[in-house]
Amino acid sequence: MLSLTSGTELRRFGRGRLPRLAVAAMLLVPLLYGALYLWAFWDPTGHLDAMPVALVNADAGADRDGTPVTAGQDLTDELTDGAALDWVVTDAADAAEGVRDGDYYFAVTIPADFSAALVSAGGDEPTAAQIDVTYNDANSFIGTTLGRSAMDHVREGVAATAGEQAVDQVLVGLGSARDGMLQAADGAVSLRDASEQLGDGADQVADGATDARDGAAQLAAGAATLDDGVRAVAGGADRLSSGTAQLSDGAHTAADASSSLATGTQAVADGVHAATQQVDALAGELPALTDGLSQVGAYLTARATAGDPDAAALLAGLGGADLPDAAAISAMTDQLHALDAGSAQAAAGAQTLRTGLATLADSSATAASGASALASGAGEAAAGADTLAAGSASLATGTATLADGAAQVADGTGRLGGGAQQLADGLTDGASQIPDDTAAQRTARADALATPVAIDDDDVAPAASLGEGFAPLFIPLALFVGGLITWLLLRPLPTRALATPASGWRVTLAGYLPSLVIGAGQVLLLVGVVGFGLGLSIGHPVGTVAFLLLVTATFLAVQQMLLSVLGSAAGKVAAIALLMMQITSASGTYPVETTPAFFQAIHHVLPMTYAVGGLRSLITGTPDARLWTAVAYLVGVSVASLAVTAWKAGRLRTWTVARLHPALSI
Repeated sequence: MLSLTSGTELRRFGRGRLPRLAVAAMLLVPLLYGALYLWAFWDPTGHLDAMPVALVNADAGADRDGTPVTAGQDLTDELTDGAALDWVVTDAADAAEGVRDGDYYFAVTIPADFSAALVSAGGDEPTAAQIDVTYNDANSFIGTTLGRSAMDHVREGVAATAGEQAVDQVLVGLGSARDGMLQAADGAVSLRDASEQLGDGADQVADGATDARDGAAQLAAGAATLDDGVRAVAGGADRLSSGTAQLSDGAHTAADASSSLATGTQAVADGVHAATQQVDALAGELPALTDGLSQVGAYLTARATAGDPDAAALLAGLGGADLPDAAAISAMTDQLHALDAGSAQAAAGAQTLRTGLATLADSSATAASGASALASGAGEAAAGADTLAAGSASLATGTATLADGAAQVADGTGRLGGGAQQLADGLTDGASQIPDDTAAQRTARADALATPVAIDDDDVAPAASLGEGFAPLFIPLALFVGGLITWLLLRPLPTRALATPASGWRVTLAGYLPSLVIGAGQVLLLVGVVGFGLGLSIGHPVGTVAFLLLVTATFLAVQQMLLSVLGSAAGKVAAIALLMMQITSASGTYPVETTPAFFQAIHHVLPMTYAVGGLRSLITGTPDARLWTAVAYLVGVSVASLAVTAWKAGRLRTWTVARLHPALSI
């Protein structure tokens, strides 16, 4: 069975190292092409934080109701903290210069009146705040597009915050008006409460008047009752007079009976006096009698102690050994003398009693009857006095209630006046806080609230369309591909020239100049079709054509060098690989800062980077230092490439079998 390569074109790639490398290149170049593009542009918008953007905060701040407002600084802090872009806080001069030179993709300026514009929404001259943004499409059209998109998000976020502040500022006046209305409401409530209190006071005054009337009626009834009691007391006094006569009759009867009492009392006194005299006569004999009794007692005691029962019985009959002594008998004598004196006084008292009873007899009977009648009248008088006291208490209570009601009426009247004043003040203050706008002010205020923050765009070098933005990449790309096609048909180093003793430079130019003529034709045709056919607006047509001629010359020189040094086949593969790396690193689409580090490293080395940058400044009409840097770099690359080619041409003067029969040719 024949092998896959036998009898086919692949058979000639089976011998030698270079053919095998060519097969590997055929397999890997599409992979390299696709992988490089996907790697370079995998997620450029996810790395916008690497795009350097100038941020200028010129906000002077403002004051709102005594509170400082620093919206510009707040916005600066929010942007730098958010790190959506690589914000570089700088001054206005550096920002402007950086945007022109490409150090910054664009610049954002917060103007001096930013805070003042935000707080003006509630003032007499409401205006919308704005943010100034300066772009330069000569830096990167896609960069500008991404910047505009990013600024739209920034504006929306700032507008949301600023809108809240603006609405809050407008609502400050309405809030003050609300405060005034609340004061008016409080005044109305106070007015209502005062009215209710006044009504309650009036009710209490009426109740107090009623109580006073009832108390007065009770007082009158009590007075009448008191009058009846007094009349009863008078009648009782009459009856007391007649009763006293009856008492006198009884007293006479008692006096008659007391006469017998006085006679008996006197007889007792006489008997006591006679006994006292007899005791006094016996007083001289008492000491001897006492001594004898003491001796008898001692003797009987001694016999009783000795066991004589008769002595003990006799001693017991006498009352024991303690017989009365002289002192006891003397005391008894004194008591008898006192009894004698008392008996005499009792007799005198009985006589006095008889006399008094005779006197009492004259009036006691009448006094008893009158006292009874007087007691009855006094009871009626007391009842009347109680009624009078109750009426007086009711009158006092009613009078106090009447006084309290009158005080509440007076207080309610005062509060009624104060509430009315508070109501008037609150309505006045609330009305003064509500803006009295003219039609123009209302329109301006509505605009400020609807769009609190606006973006003021300024493009230093604007691109008219998307095609114009991508032209700086696609035109050099087309010229590089045109150079590859040119070298497919032309020899980098003519064989005839190598066979002569001409120098390497002459051999190099012999192959280079024809390609340069073809390249110039490509430039003229491309610029003509793109400019006149597609309508590409070119700021500097002559400069653009001249620069593109330099770009073509550079690309042709680099490709000639690769073909001369590496050989036809390997040189063409290397040129294609170089094309792929240049497209992904030239920053012709997305800013190179959004690509991986590898592409950022080769960005400043490869010639297409400078071709794209210089062409942007010429098409947009704002050439700057980057154009001259690109010209110098491209000229240097061209000369260096031609020099290497000339060196290689000198080495190729010796012919070998490998050169006569190359292992691989394209």
